[in-house]
Amino acid sequence: MTDPSDASTTDLGYLSGGAWAAVRTALVKLHVRGLVVADRPGGLRRTGVLPAGVEPLERALFGALYGSMAPREVANQHRVRRALAEQREGLIGLGLLRPAWHRFLLPAMLVLVPPMLVTRLVAGDLVGVGTGLVMVLAFGGIASWFLPRRTVSGARLLRAAHRQHPFPTGERTLEPGLAAALYGTEGLLTTVPQFAREGGLLGGGRWSRFLGDPRLDGSPLAADGVTGHA
Repeated sequence: MTDPSDASTTDLGYLSGGAWAAVRTALVKLHVRGLVVADRPGGLRRTGVLPAGVEPLERALFGALYGSMAPREVANQHRVRRALAEQREGLIGLGLLRPAWHRFLLPAMLVLVPPMLVTRLVAGDLVGVGTGLVMVLAFGGIASWFLPRRTVSGARLLRAAHRQHPFPTGERTLEPGLAAALYGTEGLLTTVPQFAREGGLLGGGRWSRFLGDPRLDGSPLAADGVTGHA
């Protein structure tokens, strides 16, 4: 995937800010469709009937939204976490995100193992101290390459999306979902300020105590011990 138009709006949100940004983007898209409204300060509820053709994350969020729930509650429901995991795997498969072991295991190995080997080489007079230091710094630089969530292709795609969809100012408008995906809180406050504030979408999102996960028929399941992070 090299063209921003080939990426879904929630894909762009995930690339931009991770799982919560993707959830927030999908909730804004549902709101624009008239399917999710702010129900109380920091709460959301669904309205209407979900049409065909929505993104998988939108479908998961709509199905998980039972009664009045805070956005972080909805994001933490099992079906939403599953949809996010599938979306992440899809982005990894497209070479736009790095898998977790690339971001943590490889850098850790490059930072910890080479210095030990270089120390032995220096101790055995096989390389000089200066050369050994350069080698250690080089491996540290290589390790830093793997730390960002996005790959080079992912970062390039996101930059292209920003060029294609500049920030809405003055007479220049932007679809609220794209504004949320690409520009985060600033995009939300520019396009859907009331929903963003009243629906608890600002910052890290509102969280409350409801832990149930509704079934497909709308009846709630028992709590499954989930945490408050999407």
